[in-house]
Amino acid sequence: MNRGTRALRPGWHLLVGAFLLMLAAGAATALLFGTVAEAPAADEPLRVVYHINTDDPELHLNALRNLQNHIDGTPAGAPLEIKVLTHGSGISLLQHARTDPDLRSTVNTLRLQDVRFLVCGNTMESRGLEREDLHEVAEKDVVPSGLAELTRLQRAGYTYIKP
Repeated sequence: MNRGTRALRPGWHLLVGAFLLMLAAGAATALLFGTVAEAPAADEPLRVVYHINTDDPELHLNALRNLQNHIDGTPAGAPLEIKVLTHGSGISLLQHARTDPDLRSTVNTLRLQDVRFLVCGNTMESRGLEREDLHEVAEKDVVPSGLAELTRLQRAGYTYIKP
């Protein structure tokens, strides 16, 4: 081999080709599945789902305070739809709200601001709980499966927040 010429390693063209193929596949996937986010219309509500699945009263209060800050930080008149989805150990948020006056007050204040608390029916069934065991849970607030509802909400444009 001549010292003046640069030797290219064998297979470099395969690496470049694979890289270009990955870029094209990513772009095609984004176009096909619509993963490129579009800004919502001005009159379209900002939709958010807070996901609670742990039994931690301190986390519950902090999450709900953050949620209130979220509401307070939203410009006046801006449409906002917030749901809190509880399943698994997170269902304890509404169990504790029955006996903890601070938590109950916070939940009630958020409900007055149209925050909707959803409860997993599978969790209620597996734990032998009735709606009456939870703080003010209406029949319409019980969803068959918390995870299925979480998926449905995300597909419907809800932003996922895990406190």
